Amino acid sequence: MKRLRRLFYSGFIFTTVFLLIEILVVVFFELGIDTYIFSSLISKSPKYAQALVIVNQTFTALRIISFVAAVIIFFRVINKYEDPEFKIPWLVFLFVFPFVTVFFFLIFKNHGLPRKETKYIKGFLNELEPYYERNKIEFAKIEDELGRAKGIFSYLLNTARVGAFKNNRVTYYPVGDKFFPDLIEGLKKAQKFIFIEFFIITDGKLWSEVKDILIQKAQEGVDIRIVYDDLGSNGTISYRTPKRLRKYGIKCYKFHPLRPILSGVYNNRDHRKIVVIDHQMAFTGGNNLADEYANIITRFGHWKDTMVKIEGTAISDLITTFIENYNIASKDIVPLSPYLDFEYPEFEDEGFVMPFGDGPGFYTNDHLIGEQNYINIINYATKKVFISTPYLIPTFGLMDALRNAALRGVDVHLIVPGIPDKKLVYKVAKSNFKVLLKAGVHIYTYTPGFNHMKTALADDELGFVGTINLDFRSLVHHFECGTLLYKTPCIKDISQDFQQMINQSALVPIDFKLGIFSRSLCGLIKIITPLL
Repeated sequence: MKRLRRLFYSGFIFTTVFLLIEILVVVFFELGIDTYIFSSLISKSPKYAQALVIVNQTFTALRIISFVAAVIIFFRVINKYEDPEFKIPWLVFLFVFPFVTVFFFLIFKNHGLPRKETKYIKGFLNELEPYYERNKIEFAKIEDELGRAKGIFSYLLNTARVGAFKNNRVTYYPVGDKFFPDLIEGLKKAQKFIFIEFFIITDGKLWSEVKDILIQKAQEGVDIRIVYDDLGSNGTISYRTPKRLRKYGIKCYKFHPLRPILSGVYNNRDHRKIVVIDHQMAFTGGNNLADEYANIITRFGHWKDTMVKIEGTAISDLITTFIENYNIASKDIVPLSPYLDFEYPEFEDEGFVMPFGDGPGFYTNDHLIGEQNYINIINYATKKVFISTPYLIPTFGLMDALRNAALRGVDVHLIVPGIPDKKLVYKVAKSNFKVLLKAGVHIYTYTPGFNHMKTALADDELGFVGTINLDFRSLVHHFECGTLLYKTPCIKDISQDFQQMINQSALVPIDFKLGIFSRSLCGLIKIITPLL
């Protein structure tokens, strides 16, 4: 039933149906099958002549409507979108399959945000302006200490409009098994507020325990706000969950709620994972709130994912990142000052931390922040760079950065799952291996199971832990978040974790290649990946 429900809400099923209809219509009419069939019928009875006229008129009308709509979309794509990886496939499909492409475009056109949400985000950023100005002042005090990493931090300051924070304590969790016990203990200590944001929440042992704590804390007067993605959690948790939790005083909302058959919001999902507890601690990274992430149940072997806990001033930017999407989901306006005007403790000699949020294509200052952050980290490396990703379907810019790093002598280590969760997506990822291997990139498959972690490390001093996959969904369409780390003590833990993963992984041979059928199939799929 869960799979059927997901299929019911999926835009792919309707696209497939319309594609089949268009192919059948073209075959039926262009090859003259309609004339042959109706001529046979007319010879038997003249009454079918009128039916033939009606069918032909209907088909002609559909062709005209399809042509006009395709022309409108053609000029929209030409004028609005700059990215050739996004623009060219739309134009090709408009010429080849105009009818189905019109329908397809209406569902998956959201390269950026709807106008109403764009207006809200601009207003939200304007409200953050005083805090942004404060961040710039504080950044000026520490920028000389950032050394070669200054430019990477400056980029996020100017695009994501977040601060770089010194003397925050950061704890790195290499697996969900270690993260969730600390999360639960932190929730039990909450006294003022709890903010929770996940892409997926799944009924099970973890959610049951967390839910009981939240209900208890709500009864104690703690302000609890939850937002989760409706598509990500579709079929994993009861659709009545928000209503049930609100009975206990817990403010819970679905992000971009789906409506049966034609929702229109299949892109722009909330893929962020954030938990903030009072002003004492905040958690972020790749884990969702589901039992497999803690290896309580087994799905695709050992589930590998990473998180960080932040204590200190950097919590403030995770608060604003959460409130941004909470306001979209709740259609409410949460006041910022009660949460941002706070004096945090300082932790000496703890390096530099920069949490940031990213959103659907060019939602702030016309930049793909997550993509460029990865490119900046790769370009920063002079000796070695490690990247782990569950899905390897990157943009051309990211592929180019990985190849160029290897060609200039950097040891590039890329780790993908040994046991995938989506076999076809994994096959497409493998189709990128040959180009990377040829450039000298070392690719490993994580033998124990599925590594869902989105973590990077350059020269054992610049790290990243976040929610951003190396695919178009994360890099272009989703709301994402991550944390940039520079010379923090936990960098050593990240380095050890990567080394341990490589020791457990299988090195992909340099002569690896897919069969001709798989290459052809993946080539066709990669044509449309920028569109979805």
